[in-house]
Amino acid sequence: MNTRRLALIAWSAAFLLAGFVRSAQGMSTKHNDADPKQVSVLLLGAKTMAVQAKDDAVTMQSYSQMGMKWEAHVAAIAEIREHVMAMKQQAIELKAAQGTAEPWQISVIHRIEPYLAEMAKDNEAVIDEMNAHPSLFGTPAWNAYLQANADSATYLASLIVNAVNNGAIRQKMQDYDQPADTCGLSGVANRPYGRQG
Repeated sequence: MNTRRLALIAWSAAFLLAGFVRSAQGMSTKHNDADPKQVSVLLLGAKTMAVQAKDDAVTMQSYSQMGMKWEAHVAAIAEIREHVMAMKQQAIELKAAQGTAEPWQISVIHRIEPYLAEMAKDNEAVIDEMNAHPSLFGTPAWNAYLQANADSATYLASLIVNAVNNGAIRQKMQDYDQPADTCGLSGVANRPYGRQG
């Protein structure tokens, strides 16, 4: 009777332990699934920051046409500097996230990280230069410099937005090609992209 009872206890313990192990594996899988989602959030943040940096460059360019001194814009310039610091931090976080990113996300990070860094550097250079030489504000050379920065920021922001959007769309197409419905198109036949049924 004791042997039977001990065998039952051992079997129950083994069963509970197996359930615990499965549960722990499921939790770690969920954690791994969350990592690419976090990378996607970072990519969306980078896209938003790129548009903000472009808007900041255009705003600084418009200041020179207002006929006011550089010092009059000090609060707005301080906010733009905060945007620059946030963009630099975003680039650092994107680089660090590559270890948990999906292949398409790594590709997008490699493409946009230099652009983010360049936009941040350019806007910061404008602010530093103007703080060092406020008497240049409003001169034709300064206006040309601000215009060039705004043009560059507009171009780089469009590259970043397009890279993030295209990467996400390519991934959805690849998910659609998978046998399992991983992109939420239940009820739709999963034919490989480009093939006729």
